[in-house]
Amino acid sequence: MTVHSDIKDLIRRYLQAWNERDFPGMVALFTEPATYVIPGGTLHLPDHAALNAKLKEQFAALEADDFSHTEIRDVTVQNCTDTSAMARLHDVVRLRADGTALDVIDAVYICILQEGRWKLSIAMACTPGWNLR
Repeated sequence: MTVHSDIKDLIRRYLQAWNERDFPGMVALFTEPATYVIPGGTLHLPDHAALNAKLKEQFAALEADDFSHTEIRDVTVQNCTDTSAMARLHDVVRLRADGTALDVIDAVYICILQEGRWKLSIAMACTPGWNLR
């Protein structure tokens, strides 16, 4: 596999775990520590237990709005170094059970090669189309 296909597979596995609400599966795909950059601020999550708690809190809020699943229109990957890459997710749509959109964002994930496996390290929510401006 190439770095690009490895990273796209990592994002695919993360989306699958996300949509299945598989918290251990999601958490296992991240480095320790991990960082989330979101509109409300930056969260530095020192370990997988903290990330797990953050994800459960996030899902409780989403499900209060009838969240069903997330779809991603496109993923592009750019190598940064031999051990780092950036995945840009375009049109990340969180959908309700009736098919209407809760929201649409773009996202950036910084991925790190750690012990021979690619992992997510930094997750950043972005305004749609941010990189086209």
